[in-house]
Amino acid sequence: MNEGESMYVDPFIIRSLNRSELRKKILFYLDSIYPSPAYLSEIARAIGSDPANVKGALVGLGNRYSEDSSLVNLGLVEIIEKEGFKHYALTNYGRNVVKLLKSYHPYYTLFRPGG
Repeated sequence: MNEGESMYVDPFIIRSLNRSELRKKILFYLDSIYPSPAYLSEIARAIGSDPANVKGALVGLGNRYSEDSSLVNLGLVEIIEKEGFKHYALTNYGRNVVKLLKSYHPYYTLFRPGG
């Protein structure tokens, strides 16, 4: 997304992100290390959260974390499987959503992993 260029973001995605500070922290962390992917445990450690909660935000987990609202299902994060291990990386669409959030809410630019 270039300067001055607008991008359509599904309102469901914005609603989903506004309902979960954890989803936003994951997105901002993955944006900070882009284009590198990260293990689930690495993400959890970096943002100061429990790995089970991070997994729920990424892919859904039972009743607490809806799969429909998961970052992977929303197309913001992709799973990269290599040698039996799963890594998570921000998609191009995910990067654009992060940029949009930061442009609407300048305090998001202050995000620091683990904070």
